[in-house]
This record gives sequence, structure tokens and C-alpha cells, in this order.
Amino acid sequence: MTFIPWPEIEGFHNIRKFTAASAHPEILNGQSIVNYRCKVKLHGTNAAIQLHEKGEIVCQSRESILTPEKDNAGFARWALTDKEKWFRAVDKAYVAGLPGIIIFGEWCGPGIQKGVAVANLPKKCFAVFAARPMDESGKLIVEPEELRDLVKGIPDVYVLDWYTRTVAHGSDTRVYAQVNVDWSASAEELTKITETINGWVAEVEASDPWTKEVFGIEGTGEGLVFYPRSTEHLTYTDFSNLVFKAKGEKHKNIATAKPAQVDASTAASLDAFVTMVLTEARLEQGATKVSADGALTYDMKNTGKFVSWVSADVEKETQDELAASGLTFKQVQKAVSDKARAWYLAKAKSL
Repeated sequence: MTFIPWPEIEGFHNIRKFTAASAHPEILNGQSIVNYRCKVKLHGTNAAIQLHEKGEIVCQSRESILTPEKDNAGFARWALTDKEKWFRAVDKAYVAGLPGIIIFGEWCGPGIQKGVAVANLPKKCFAVFAARPMDESGKLIVEPEELRDLVKGIPDVYVLDWYTRTVAHGSDTRVYAQVNVDWSASAEELTKITETINGWVAEVEASDPWTKEVFGIEGTGEGLVFYPRSTEHLTYTDFSNLVFKAKGEKHKNIATAKPAQVDASTAASLDAFVTMVLTEARLEQGATKVSADGALTYDMKNTGKFVSWVSADVEKETQDELAASGLTFKQVQKAVSDKARAWYLAKAKSL
């Protein structure tokens, strides 16, 4: 069994830096203007299902292969309990001449996360946002209608639509929320785009439109993920290079001023940096990652694993913020570990 990862999705300023500094001009395929549409970012846990010939099904989390014995919030147990429900999709993949297909989505619902609309669903569901043939084509399937056709009829499986907005106050007409980002543009020009994006994220955080429309449940949303959709940028590689996310205030892993920013945030001191990167969202994510069942729980015996995960996550995800603040990870590592440990122990002792 081969693990096929879903790409790490970074922020607007990370993509700006990457496209500007990249030693590979082909990243943009000769076109610096990228058209983006977006989908609501659900606050659950990343999951995927590989569909192989002869009915073989492989489940994944973001980091590894899953089994019912080594699971993540019950995803593999759910997916593998009744394999028949996936056979139609497997057959369709082979009718199309594919060697297999992997379906990516968010496993969400009660007991996985908290404080968001999807946490209040009556039961867990798999919300599909992409699929990828397991061949050399480089294709990535993200259009909702194509995904619906693939998973139609499978119980507790839904498809995330493109985020839409009304054309004017009081109107019933809705259009795709989309932006054209010229990654070669000036900071001033790009700031106008991030202001638009941040307005959309604020709307989603105030009320998750997908959960409301599909389940009739009101509540907080996490943010938006922006998919490159211009003709020059449609492959899986393009997606991996150019996709970005923008999270609402309650779910940011870095306490940035805005969900989408042109430049990385700067901290005035070491202590300020630690406060900036150890948000409640990052710490709760770490607690979820080290729990036995992938749920948000606290167990003192997992303290060491938790501190190691947080430390590694900060080192991986905050290189731009470190550089902007004139710091190195070595300088902040002890302070990050100490604060993370104190936070986790306080949570575990309060139970």
C-alpha cells in the first residue's frame, strides 16, 4: 500500500513569496495571473480513500495509512464496514480506463472538532473536495458535478460546492466567488485582493454556508480554500504549487492581523513570536493529532508527544514569520516547548 498525500496548503503570503523567489519560472506556466475559485474549509480531519481494482480500498489520514485498528476519528471503521458502497465508484474508475482513483475530503461531525457548525451534525460524514486518478496524467478533479457523479449514492458522502455570493443585497442571484491574482503585481495591488478575500472569510466565519445549506445547521465556519482554475493551472502539480487557504480569527494557527496577507507577520520579540504562533487553534490541533482516536482529548501520558508535535509544526510552518522577525527556530524552540507543555498539562489536569 502506497500513501498518497494531500498537499500542504499555505497562506496567501507564502504563495506570493514562492512564486516570486522560485528558481523555476515554469511554476506559473507562463501566466502570472491565476484565476481562483474557493470552497468552504470545513473544520474536521483530512481523510482520503484509495479505490483499487478487485475492490481493494485503502484509507488515509493526512499523514498515514489507516486501518480499523489504527484509525483517525473512526474514519477507516466507517469506510471499510460496508465495502459494497464503494464498488460502483471503483467500477466507474476502471470503465474510464483508470488504474485507480483516490478521493480526498474532510471527515467531520460530532466528536472530531468543536466550536464550528459541522461539529453539530447529527452524525459524522465525509465531505469530498477533490479526487485524483492514480496514473501519470497529473489530473486533479475538483469540479463539484464531476465529484458528485463519482460518489453518487454512497451513504454519508457529500460534495463541497464552490462558494457563491449574492450579486447584491436582497438579491437571490448567486455567482461564484472568484478572484484573479497576478502574482507579479505590487504589494499595494495585491492588498486590494486580500481585502476582498478577508471580507469573504469573515462571512464564512460568521455563518458556515455549506453546513447551513446542506444540513440546515447554523454556526461558525473555519475559512476558505482557493483553488487555481485558470486554463494554464489545472493539474495536480499546479494545485500543489498555487492553492492557498484563509482562516477566520478563531481558527488561525498564527495570530496574523488578517486571514490573507501580502507579507508574513512580524513579532517584535521572542515572547511575542511565541504568543503569535501558539494559538488555541494550533494547540488544539496538536492535542487532536496525538490522541489515540483522533479526537480532541487530553491525556498526561501524551504530553511528550504533544510538545514534540507542536515544536515540529511551528518549525515547519513559520519559517517566513521567523525570518520576518529576525529569529531562528533554535532561538524560540525552548520557549515554544515550555509554553506548549504548560498549556497541555493545564488542560489534562482540568479534566
